[in-house]
Amino acid sequence: MKAVYNISMLKLVKVVLDIPIYEPFDYTCDEINAKIGSRVSVSFGRSLRLGVIIDIKDFDDGPKTYKLKKINQLIDEAPILSKEILKTCKWAASYYHHPIGQVVFSALSPLHRKDKKVPKKILEIVYKSLEKDLKLNSEQKKIYTDLIKYKEVFRINVIRGVTGSGKTELYAKLAQNSLKDNAQILVMVPEINLIPQTIERFRRYLDIEPLQYHSNLTATQKYKVWEACSRERRIIVIGTRSSVFLPFKKLSLIVIDEEHDSSYKQTEMFKYNARDIGILRGRNFKCQVILGSATPSFETIHNINVNKYKEYRLEKRYHKAKLPLITVIDSSIDRPDEGISNALKNSMKIELDRNRKVILFLGRRGFSNTVICSNCKKIVRCPKCDTYLTYHKDVEKLICHKCDFKKDFGQTKKCCDNPILSPLGIGTQRVENKVKKLFPNKNVLRVDSDNITSKKDLDDFVYKANNNQIDIFIGTQMIVKGHDFQDISLVGIINIDGGLYSTDFRGLEKTAQLITQVSGRTGRQSEQGNVLIQTHNPSHNILKLILKDGYERFSKIGLEQRQNVNLPPYSNIGLVTLNSSNQNFTKSILNKIKEMKRNKSIFIYGPSQSKIPKRNNRYSYQVLIGSNSSKLLSEHISKIKIYLASLNKKIKWHIDIDPLEL
Repeated sequence: MKAVYNISMLKLVKVVLDIPIYEPFDYTCDEINAKIGSRVSVSFGRSLRLGVIIDIKDFDDGPKTYKLKKINQLIDEAPILSKEILKTCKWAASYYHHPIGQVVFSALSPLHRKDKKVPKKILEIVYKSLEKDLKLNSEQKKIYTDLIKYKEVFRINVIRGVTGSGKTELYAKLAQNSLKDNAQILVMVPEINLIPQTIERFRRYLDIEPLQYHSNLTATQKYKVWEACSRERRIIVIGTRSSVFLPFKKLSLIVIDEEHDSSYKQTEMFKYNARDIGILRGRNFKCQVILGSATPSFETIHNINVNKYKEYRLEKRYHKAKLPLITVIDSSIDRPDEGISNALKNSMKIELDRNRKVILFLGRRGFSNTVICSNCKKIVRCPKCDTYLTYHKDVEKLICHKCDFKKDFGQTKKCCDNPILSPLGIGTQRVENKVKKLFPNKNVLRVDSDNITSKKDLDDFVYKANNNQIDIFIGTQMIVKGHDFQDISLVGIINIDGGLYSTDFRGLEKTAQLITQVSGRTGRQSEQGNVLIQTHNPSHNILKLILKDGYERFSKIGLEQRQNVNLPPYSNIGLVTLNSSNQNFTKSILNKIKEMKRNKSIFIYGPSQSKIPKRNNRYSYQVLIGSNSSKLLSEHISKIKIYLASLNKKIKWHIDIDPLEL
C-alpha cells in the first residue's frame, strides 16, 4: 500500500554537506524529532551523504521548478550542535568566504564526521585536592581584582606582560574563580608542544584535571573531550586552535595565550583565525576573553588604542630575574661558518663549560629569502613597488611578489665596487651538524616541525628538556613560544636579516616579536642571561630601535607606517589566489578580476606570482584586494567568488581573508 504523508507534517530542512559548495541543500522531512543541529543521511547525486540540518521551515506545497528529495534517515534525535556553535559557523563561513558545510563539519568530532560508532564510556573528569596555594604578587592582584568585577560581562582584556612576568599564574587564578561557579573554561595556546607545560602549570593550582585537545589525539580521544564539553559540566580545556570549535554550553572564560602568534591562523582549506573566532564565542556567551602576550599584534594594539580592548600591564618578572643583556654581532666582519660566528662559538663554550644551556634560534619559516651585499648593505628593491625582491634560487631570479617584476640574479652584482652577495637564511640541519662538530660531547636537540612530528617526539622533547638531558637546543619559532627551559643562559639568533628585509608587510612586526620572545627564554631564574644576534647590518634602523627602545616604541612607529600606506589594521584585506597549468590563462583571469573593480573604496594590487609560483606544473598567481570597509570588501569578494565559480574546473582558486603572509 502506498504511504500517504500529511502535508502539514512535512518540513523543509536546509542541510549542509562536507563539500566545497557555498549554499545548503533543501530536503523535505516528516520526522517530528528533526532538530536544527542534528545529523541526517541524504541522497546526493547517486550516493548517500552525511549532512547537518542548519534550518527548518514549514513546507510550502506550491509549484516548484524541481522536485525536493526527502531525507533518507534522521541520525540524531537530539541536536549534537547547539544554536550558538551554528551561529559561530555561519558567521565564519560568511566572513572567511568558505563553504558553510565544511565550516560546520569542522565543528564536529572526527567520529561524528564519518558517522562512526561513538564509545559508550564517557570521559570522567578527575577531581583532586590542590597541589599548591596560588599566591599573586601586587601587580597580578591588582589586575585580578579588577577582572573579576566583570566576570559575567563580555569584554576583551589584553594582559601585556614581559616574558616571565607570571601571566599563566594570573590565568590560573581567574580559572579558579570561574570554576567555583561550575563553569567551563577554554585556554588556547599556539602550538601542541606548549600543551604539556601549560597543563602542568594549571594542574598545580586547580582542583580539577585539565583536558587537552589538539591534532595529535586519536579520533576517540577527541570525541571524549568533545562530548564532555557538550554536557555543560565543570571543565577546563587546554588546546590548540581547533579547540575553538568545541561544543561548550556554559563558557565563562576564554584565554588566548600568545595571541600575536601566527599559528592561530589556519593556512590550509578553511583559513580561519582562532583568536578572532574565540573573541566571537566570548561575545556569544557574554563572557570575558583574555588575550595574553609580551608582544601584542599590531591589530590588538590598535584595538587598545581605539578603546575596543582593555589593557593591563605586568611590568616585572615573576621570579625577579633581570632582563637579558643583548649583543649584536656584525656577520660581515665575523663571518659565520655554517651559521656560527666566532663570537657566538666562544660564548657557547663559556656557558657550556659552566654546565649552562644554550638555545640557537633560526628565523621563522615564511620570511621571504632575498640577497644582501655584505659590503654596501644594499638589498635590491622593486623599481615599481619599492619592496624587497624575493630570491628564487631554482631560476636564479629576483621577483617582486606584489607586481611580478623580475630581475636576473646576476644583475644584482652591480650594487657596488666590491659586491659580496649572500642569500639570507640557513637551515636548522646545517647548524645542527656544525654544532655537533664543535661540541661533540654535548647533547644537541633540533626542535622544528621536521624533527617533532608526533606526540611521541613531543613527549620525548619535553621529557629531555625538563630532565637536564639537553645542552643545546636548535630550532625555529617552535622553540621560543612560551617554553620555560631551566638554566638557559645564552640565546643565539643565527640570522635576523630574513625578517629585517622581508617582502611581507608584517615581516618587521614578526621580527620584533621574535627578538623579544627569544630574549625572554634566557635568564628566567636567578642570573642575567645573554642574547647574541647575528646580522649583516647591525646599524639597521629598525633593529636599533627594537634593541634600544623595545617592542612598544617599535610598534608605535610601525603602526604609523601602516596607517600611511593604508595597510591592516587600518584597512581590511583579502588574498585571491589562482593556479592552473596555463600560466597566461591564470594571469588573464586575475586581470579580469581586477577590471571588476567599480568602487573607489576598493584597492587591488597585482596580479603577481605567489610565494611558490610553480608546483606540479601548475602556475600560481594572486591579487591583493582591500578596503577600509570590511562590509565593502566582503561584498566585492562575493562578486569575485560568483565569477570564479563559473569558470572551468581545471582552474583552482582560494580566498584568504586577513592573510598573515603575502
